[in-house]
This record gives sequence, C-alpha cells and structure tokens, in this order.
Amino acid sequence: MTTPEQESRVPASPPSRQTVVHVVINPLSGGGHGLRIRERLEQGVANGRAACTISVTGGPRHAVRIAEAAASGGADVVVAVGGDGTVHEVANGILRARAADPTLPVALAVVPTGTGNDFAKLLGVHGSIDTAIAAICAGSDRRFDVGRAAWDGGSCCFVNAMGTGIDVEVVRQITRGRPLPGALNYVAGLMRALVRYRPMPLEVTAETASFAGKVMTIAVANGRCVGGTFHICPDAQPDDGLFDICVIRALPLMGSLAMALRIARGRHTRHAAVKMFRAATVDIEVPAGVPFFFQLDGELHEPPAARSIRLTVLPSALPVRVAPSA
Repeated sequence: MTTPEQESRVPASPPSRQTVVHVVINPLSGGGHGLRIRERLEQGVANGRAACTISVTGGPRHAVRIAEAAASGGADVVVAVGGDGTVHEVANGILRARAADPTLPVALAVVPTGTGNDFAKLLGVHGSIDTAIAAICAGSDRRFDVGRAAWDGGSCCFVNAMGTGIDVEVVRQITRGRPLPGALNYVAGLMRALVRYRPMPLEVTAETASFAGKVMTIAVANGRCVGGTFHICPDAQPDDGLFDICVIRALPLMGSLAMALRIARGRHTRHAAVKMFRAATVDIEVPAGVPFFFQLDGELHEPPAARSIRLTVLPSALPVRVAPSA
C-alpha cells in the first residue's frame, strides 16, 4: 500500500502496552507543510513512548485505503496530517474498518496543515502544531457523531458538514482559481461565487422542520465552521446526536455579501432569511432538470443522476483524540 520511501518506523521504549500510531500525511496540503514537520511528528510520537508508522498519500482516496488498513491492522490512533479533505478520507477509512469490526479501539487524531482546518477546531488542536502532536499521545478520546450521506448511485460519511448552494460554487471556484494562503483561498472563492451563483430551488424535509424554495445555501453540520472563517452553525455540538441545519433563502447580490459577513461572525442565525433547526435525519431534493452538486467536508460531489440526498446522524460513531484542553 505504501512504498519503502513513503513509510518509516520509529521505535519507542516499550511500556507494558505500547500505543500504535499510524500517521497519514498529505504531501500537497499547505504547500508541503506536512512533509516539512515529519521529523517533529516522529520525535513527538516517540517522546510519547508510542510506535509510529508514517505513510504519505499518493493521490485522491489513497488516505481512505491507508487508514482502513491501519485501523484493521491494530493501530490505536490514525493521524490525519493535512486539511479537512485529508481528515474526511482518514475518517472514512477508520469508519470502514469499524463497520467490519465495531470492537476496534482506534481513534482519529488530526495535525492540521490545510487552509480551513474546520474539524481540527473541534479537537482543540488548530492553534499549534506542537499542541496537535502532543495530543496524539497525551490527549483523551471522545466519541463524535458522524453524518452519513446517501444519494442515487452513492454514499459517503462526513465528519464536519454537508452543504449545497453557494458553498458548492465556492469549492468549484477554489479548484479553478490560483491557490492563496490560508482562509484567503476560501474568501476569494466566495467573492467569485457570489457573482456567478444563481439560487437553486430545493425541498428540505426533516422530522422537526421543512422548507421549500430557492436558497443561497444550506448546511447540515456536526461542526460549527466551514471554510475556516464562516461560523455557519455556531451552536453545533459534535456529540449531541443531532445535526444543526442552516437554510439561507435566496438574496440579491449585496444581501448575499452582507450575509457572508454575518456568517463570518456567527451573527446570522436570527436574520429573517435564515432558518435554523436541529434534526437527526434530513432529506434534500431538487426538481427534475436541476443539477444537484454538494460538498461533504469540502469535497465536491457532482453525481450525474442524483436528485435527492438523505443525511442521517450516526451517534457516537467515531472516537477522536482531542487535546486535554478541548
């Protein structure tokens, strides 16, 4: 699964039960930041008296396969070194392994080197690489909820948020534009998307609320942030067994820009164009002939035949390693 050049092992002094850590590095994240801190990672895990394996991904979906094999092979902690896309893949690999064997005692840890690092904020490890490394061995485990998305022709899990509407256009603009540092990448994509996006008609149905009409965006979230800056569901809790849902009705261009500024501060929830609610299951459907694109943890999905998606909370499905202060 990995070549000798991609993998290294660092022995640690063996305690009575040595923790086994498998680190998955995305070499493209943060302009290669994960590779530059490789030695710090190795030393930090060794200082925690744990056995360490490091794998470097070679392309899309590779982190899923690495994480699934590591979790099935006895790793206690699988570490995603990258952005939210890397976290998304590693989490899905762990969840695949746990679906086959729910007794596996494997946890997800994160060393954030991406642009948004939204999921890392929930773990208390987004502010410092050294804090994130220390949490791998010295942190504690919590069980977070997971979202499962199922649509015509596919399914996938997500750990932070699903969205459709202008945020999907933002992702499309980011992939087409020149990369910028940090959250500027998302802000620039948002500015281009605000000019190009046309509100889409859809129906949202949940056990607690419903909506039909044209939207600027809808987010179904376990986490609070998207795009590193935008607090779309500021009161969300990742372990309460419920999604937080934010539906924002269609707005004119200047209204959309003002709304984006509100979301950045988490002050949009009482706006007349915003509907906030919680639910464990959400169905979203678009009319025939309307393209249905969506993102899961920032990863773009464009299924050609899909007109609907069902989102279901899997309560306490994923053990995660959080910083002691989280």
